[in-house]
Amino acid sequence: MKKLYRKIRSFFNDESRKMKKNDWIIVGGLMGIYALISFSNLGSFHNPQSFLTFDAADQEATLEIEGEAVEVSKIRHYSGEEVGSYQLLVSVDGENYEEIGTMTDDSVFLWSDTNISSVFKYLKIVSLQGGSSIGEVQLYNQYGEKIKTVGATERSKLLVDEAKSVPGVISYMNSTYFDEIYFARTAYDYLHQIQAMEWVHPPLGKLLQMIPLFFLGMTPFAYRFMGNLAALFMIPALYVFAKTMFKNRKYAFLAGMLITFDTFHLAQGRLGTVDSFLVLFMILSGLFMYKYLLLDKYDSIKPKLRNLFLSGLFFGLATCVKWTGLYLGLGLCILFFGKLLLDSLKDHKLSKQYIRIILACILFFVLIPAGIYATCYFLFPNVYPSGVHNFKELLTQIQEMFHYHSTLHEGHPFSSKWYTWPIMLKPVWYYVSYPSTGLKSTIVAIGNPAIWWFGILAFVFALIQSIRTRKIEFVSVVVMMLSLWLPYAFIGRVMFLYHYYPVIPFMILAIVQFIRYWSEKFKNIWIAVIYISVVVIFFAWFYPVASGAVMPETYIDSLKWLSTWIF
Repeated sequence: MKKLYRKIRSFFNDESRKMKKNDWIIVGGLMGIYALISFSNLGSFHNPQSFLTFDAADQEATLEIEGEAVEVSKIRHYSGEEVGSYQLLVSVDGENYEEIGTMTDDSVFLWSDTNISSVFKYLKIVSLQGGSSIGEVQLYNQYGEKIKTVGATERSKLLVDEAKSVPGVISYMNSTYFDEIYFARTAYDYLHQIQAMEWVHPPLGKLLQMIPLFFLGMTPFAYRFMGNLAALFMIPALYVFAKTMFKNRKYAFLAGMLITFDTFHLAQGRLGTVDSFLVLFMILSGLFMYKYLLLDKYDSIKPKLRNLFLSGLFFGLATCVKWTGLYLGLGLCILFFGKLLLDSLKDHKLSKQYIRIILACILFFVLIPAGIYATCYFLFPNVYPSGVHNFKELLTQIQEMFHYHSTLHEGHPFSSKWYTWPIMLKPVWYYVSYPSTGLKSTIVAIGNPAIWWFGILAFVFALIQSIRTRKIEFVSVVVMMLSLWLPYAFIGRVMFLYHYYPVIPFMILAIVQFIRYWSEKFKNIWIAVIYISVVVIFFAWFYPVASGAVMPETYIDSLKWLSTWIF
């Protein structure tokens, strides 16, 4: 046992900022664990790809049941890029039809059921407005069995040409949920050169989300793939950040473990939106700014410019995903000019090297990000309803986007105030279904309590240490956390817990700082081991409600520790 302990200790015993073979083994292991957890049941690989579009009201499509007329109890259908309502007419002989009700889409790219009770052979679906589309229709008899149906016309065949894609159970696995109805749908719009539905955020995130759709089609797995991949790559990004900051493999491993086993990170990464791109780019931008801060004023200018260029590049990419990336720029600016001021005070002057660096930063943090932002629109002008082909139209788009966000005061049952986010007062409930009596599947954006609540203490510790010691590792973490959080105090629009997501990686670094301090003070690594164990236990405990796993309702109810936790 002692021999094994010495081997493990030797494996983790490395005190350098450089990534070595054992570091990549650890990173690979953590990524493998997270990939197994996060890609499991991420979404279906099969959904209808051909759609029948009803261009105008009163357009119709007729389906015919093979064989004799039968009693139909339910119609299951898959909506397309535009929702609609449809009049349902049935007939036994194909000549005399009677109306039995209406069928309405609940949302886009979503399976839904319409319960009926009627005997017929022919079903006529008549659109009540133009522009809607349906991907597939499946009829069921009174025993819940599928009824084989054919299209009465060539046009109607589009409604029954992908019968194998019809799911046995409707769930998040085969249908959109929460903001996927905006982001995943818009990625589909980009791919098919349709005027974009979602235009209130820059296009880069949706363009990245679009890539798998080209190869895999419009399926839940495809439109969730890139976001989950970005969440996966946050593990090596944060590991490298921690190795750079702490010069210790043990604490880099701790940081990697915490991001791997945070339930909020899991839930948000698996959702087909763009926030994980935003956070990944923020981590990378912060990492390269930190590498710049570590360089001495007498060091060569080349590594300084290289790190600043990469920091500016990823800052630009973050801003091209969501405007909240600009908050990152606030933190970067404070850190950069803080270092410049301190060095200049020591020399009693602004050196020529710093003048060159400042001029370079105008390129790195202003011109290049602006160029990326404009390129996203000019290369893909359909990403905005009226089109963006020049700088004047781009300015108009920016003004309308600002107007939208500045006037968005409509309430939401899961909105929350910025100061409540660290304690997770109101998690965002994304999805729920009830597969059978007593069972429930739910997805809620809720953090691992062992990380989030402990993170409050760690932040206070980092704040005190930054004031007391003025060490760059504490100052940088505190500045980044505050710059990504405090601006929301001045924003009047409706806000949600997921706006706190960019703070989490830097909060994890604060936690590692706290654990390292006490571990080294008491010369006891078991503090970190015990803490990691608690984090993993809490992750397993809350995993079902972060992943949509089907569980007894009593178990899910037992996790509602606060009265404001609704899921």
